Amino acid sequence: MLAKMITITTSLFNYKQILPVLADKGRILFGAHFRIYPEDLKVIIPVIAWFLHDEEVARQFDIDLHKGIFLGGPIGTGKTQIMQLMKCIVPRPLNYEMKHCDRISEEYTLKGPSMLYNYIGAENSDKYNHRIWCFDDLGSEHTAHHYGSNCQVMKKILLGRYELFTKFGTITHVTSSLTTSAIEQRYGTDVRSRMREMFNRITFDKESRDKRGYMIAT
Repeated sequence: MLAKMITITTSLFNYKQILPVLADKGRILFGAHFRIYPEDLKVIIPVIAWFLHDEEVARQFDIDLHKGIFLGGPIGTGKTQIMQLMKCIVPRPLNYEMKHCDRISEEYTLKGPSMLYNYIGAENSDKYNHRIWCFDDLGSEHTAHHYGSNCQVMKKILLGRYELFTKFGTITHVTSSLTTSAIEQRYGTDVRSRMREMFNRITFDKESRDKRGYMIAT
């Protein structure tokens, strides 16, 4: 299946060896039921190529190594698990932290605007936070409330991360079940436009199987 998808001629990486290693690690992290299905390789291979900074394979999948990953698709397709697995192979300079978007919204409700420093830097300050973040399940978060005021905190963070991206090349990753039109409806055209600049959009097919309770390639 892998050979049918990509023709690797000069890549320094052996994907036929990497995939079983990731599958074994997945079974350790997520349980013996974990699988990487052959039909998902068209999603998983370009993600691996980005984290290895494999220029040849990234080019075959039209992946820009200067942009982050937007990993999309239906609920239950394994997006979060894939991004957790990539932490096992990512080189230290590209290492990242993952946080569920609803947890971030709850954090804002508890702490207010001061928590934004963790993600974009302090307000009214030139001190920026350049940590690489993966925001998990974008669109699942509730509107944050702090002392009677509402905040669409993930919109604020994405706009702030865009500023870091354009000024310094700071990388952000996202997983989400939202379509591009749903992103525009929820966060506005400005966020959708900026996300197009910030991310490589890699998505599971809408018919992809729900792997919850199941989840290498053969």
